[in-house]
Amino acid sequence: MASSSMSPRWNYDVFLSFRGEDTREGFTNFLYDALRRHGINTFLDDQLPKGEGISAELSEKIEESRISVVVFSENYASSGWCLDELVKILECKATKGHMVRPIFYRVDPSELRKQTGKTGDYLAKHEDKYGKDSERVMKWRKSLEDLANLAGWHFSKGVESKLIQTIIEEVSSKLNRPALNVATHPVGIHDTLDGINPILGIGLDDVRMIGFYGIGGIGKSTVAKAIYNLHADDFEGSSFLANVKEVSRQHGLVQVQETLLFEILGDSNIKLGNADRGISLISRRLCYKKVLIIIDDIDHLDQLRKLAGEKSWFGSGSRIVITTRDKHLLEAHGVDHFHEVKKLNFIDSYKLFCWNAFKSPNPSKEFEDLTCRLLDYAKGLPLALIVLGSFLCGRNVREWESAIARLKSVPNREYNEILKLTYDGLDDLEKSIFLDIACFFNGDDQDYVTKVFDACKFFPDIGIRVLLDKSLISIELNKLSMHGLLQEMGREIVRKESPNNPGERSRLWHSEDIVDVLTENLGTNKVEAIKLVLPETEEVYLNAKAFKRMRRLRVLIIHNAYVSGDFDYLSNNLRWVDWEGYPLPSLPANFHPKKLVGLFMPNSHIKDLGQGYKIFKNLKHMNFEGSGFLTEIPDFSELPNLESLILTQCTSLVEVHDSVGLLDRLVTLNLECCFHLRKLPTRLKLKSLQTLLLTRCRSLETFPNNLENMESLKELRLSKTAIKELPSSLGNLVGLEILCISGCKKLEGLPSEINKLLHLKHLLLRDCFELGKFLDNTDDKWQARETSDCINVSTSCLESRGHLVSVLRETRSFPSGTSLDGKFSPEFPLLQSLNLRNCNLTEVNFLMNMSCISTMEELELSRNNFVKVPAWIGKLANLQKLELNFCRQLQEAPILPPSIASVSAIECESLEVFSQLSNMAKSHTKDFPHVKSINLTNCQRLAENLGDTVANILLNQV
Repeated sequence: MASSSMSPRWNYDVFLSFRGEDTREGFTNFLYDALRRHGINTFLDDQLPKGEGISAELSEKIEESRISVVVFSENYASSGWCLDELVKILECKATKGHMVRPIFYRVDPSELRKQTGKTGDYLAKHEDKYGKDSERVMKWRKSLEDLANLAGWHFSKGVESKLIQTIIEEVSSKLNRPALNVATHPVGIHDTLDGINPILGIGLDDVRMIGFYGIGGIGKSTVAKAIYNLHADDFEGSSFLANVKEVSRQHGLVQVQETLLFEILGDSNIKLGNADRGISLISRRLCYKKVLIIIDDIDHLDQLRKLAGEKSWFGSGSRIVITTRDKHLLEAHGVDHFHEVKKLNFIDSYKLFCWNAFKSPNPSKEFEDLTCRLLDYAKGLPLALIVLGSFLCGRNVREWESAIARLKSVPNREYNEILKLTYDGLDDLEKSIFLDIACFFNGDDQDYVTKVFDACKFFPDIGIRVLLDKSLISIELNKLSMHGLLQEMGREIVRKESPNNPGERSRLWHSEDIVDVLTENLGTNKVEAIKLVLPETEEVYLNAKAFKRMRRLRVLIIHNAYVSGDFDYLSNNLRWVDWEGYPLPSLPANFHPKKLVGLFMPNSHIKDLGQGYKIFKNLKHMNFEGSGFLTEIPDFSELPNLESLILTQCTSLVEVHDSVGLLDRLVTLNLECCFHLRKLPTRLKLKSLQTLLLTRCRSLETFPNNLENMESLKELRLSKTAIKELPSSLGNLVGLEILCISGCKKLEGLPSEINKLLHLKHLLLRDCFELGKFLDNTDDKWQARETSDCINVSTSCLESRGHLVSVLRETRSFPSGTSLDGKFSPEFPLLQSLNLRNCNLTEVNFLMNMSCISTMEELELSRNNFVKVPAWIGKLANLQKLELNFCRQLQEAPILPPSIASVSAIECESLEVFSQLSNMAKSHTKDFPHVKSINLTNCQRLAENLGDTVANILLNQV
């Protein structure tokens, strides 16, 4: 089965459906204004003229909207227009992935479900008018019942603004959830979804487990993704667990359990440790939540028992959807409903093949007969149709005839042979990429895999593109993905290289085969790549000569295996080594891989690198993260191509050799959490370096004095180090965008050369307790963003000029009552944002002298002591954001310019006057066209003065 991504382009975020005479002047208007203020593009259904039925134009607006919010009030059902609108909304929900959220405004949802009360009376009147058997009225009844079964909000009494805020938060959350990429061409999906809707029973209160089964490549995952896209927003939480068979095999079921809990609860800190704890947590945390969980591609009953063991684990209305090739697993688990996903019929097969072969639903005349003949071989299997069509796309008639002749010669016309036809058409490097992905990298990060392929000289930029064009792989969320059937085909190709002796195959991925080969010394010159990843940590004892005969080994990856035993040889042909927990204190003495590009040994037992590393002339990537025994980084002058050096959490590391400071191609140097690091290179001349991370190197007291030729550096993080001063050569880092020195409690000052950092966007100085003087003698071109908790900053910091974007935050050096008027006359001609939070100010008249009237966009004056903010603030023509939070003595809000978009005055308990508030609260007022947010939480005196209408909507964070 093929399907589109089911995620069309939207012109509106929200379509707002309501009964005008009930709520237009009250709740709906407030909700509409709030949606607009929060940047949610909303269509109000009274923006078009109404007639007897909804117009084509209004139907189009519904289709162009991502979400419909239906305000169902007591008289909603009286309007045929509203009911027709509801029918269209629910049609779009069923066919276009349109989300629907009802608001039952002073109406009990059961009234719709049972069609009693006023709703029932109105329906009876419609039947009198149109006839009891009217198809239109029957659709209305069905739509009302469906609406009542959707998750939404029920409002009977209380503070409307709190409900509105809840709606804003949930709508914003839904808009931020991306749809799954199902497939490219929408063939057959809608008919299938129509057929399974009854067994899904979305909206009913029971908990259901639904299983989809069928042969590989038939479209089970496609159906599951389409269900997820269409219905995820009908639930309180949702999770799509893709490719459970492969993920659990490589990483264990615990990781799958953690993914499930993270996607539904949003807690990234959940670490289970073992599957039994996962069972306990899933059943305990989800038993009151209405959830949609897709468990895709299972092949073992234990997977179901540990992910969805009982229906009682999940809240009322939950749906657990399972896909598998084995119907017996569903029966053994007691799944409620089964559905066999069947092959496509001839018409749909024809369309799907043509879309892939010709990029249109029909072939040109000369290919019509050939197309029909080819369909006989694919036999309605979507994957075969897609791969075969992609393979033949752009080829001439003779090539098509040749392909048919080959397929005709294959006995039994097996699907694998159809898929292999495309594989055979690849060149040798493309075949190598295909087989490596099939055996090792299905589901892995594209950037990492590309580095491995680069190391192997596979030219992955073009090779991966070819596999994509031929529909042999896909890329989702930057992860390489290969269909299970294609993966099995690739692995079978490798297995057939030596059916009975794994040591004579080019690639080893099955843990039992690898353990046998390594412990029994069965490896041969045929082995090119090994990836040993165990689901749970196990000890593997290596034969001393385990790698001796593997002279062509280019890739070695070992994760989650505690390897013991002595071995004195690794292949000198290796291009990539990724060995987590490497067990020896040094590299093998005879290890001289001149072609090595990647050396990853996180959490290793390495103490020193010896002398062998000097032969690594081609090494680009080195990672010893968490290697707690490593004490020093030696002379790296023989590693001219090194691009990344990751030494995070090397807690015993004391010294980094001077040569590291002279590596021309080094792009990333990460030394974070090296707690005992005391010495860096005395000179840094790293022309390619973009990122230098030293956070939490708490023993580091000095920073290199000589910083030369480092224009490429964009990010420098020194937070929570013991550094006392920064060198004047800091000014040479002219490309720096982020400078973080928060928590450097011994730092006493910043050099004046910081003025040269023209591209600086973020300056973080939080908790720099000894920083007594900040930015002395700055010039017109310094650019900074934020200064936090600079306890002793002097007033001279306000004398800087130019692009200063944020000056002070929580600067506590001004004595109570300080006036800055007579001390200086700052200009700040390009100032965009000024942060004077918690500066103990009683007035801000000194700002009148600034020459930034046309540039100021953000002004932060929270936690100060003034009674009144001067009226000249209204002259800031581009002011967009004003913060006055916790100014407890403030009595009167300032006059604001038309440019204002956001005003916040939380907990201003003395505030009594805000003369422009009523005008600002109106949507689309010509005086304040940009207003999105007004927050006056707990301004009680102002609330008393305003009265209910404006206060009710504004004083509760809307």
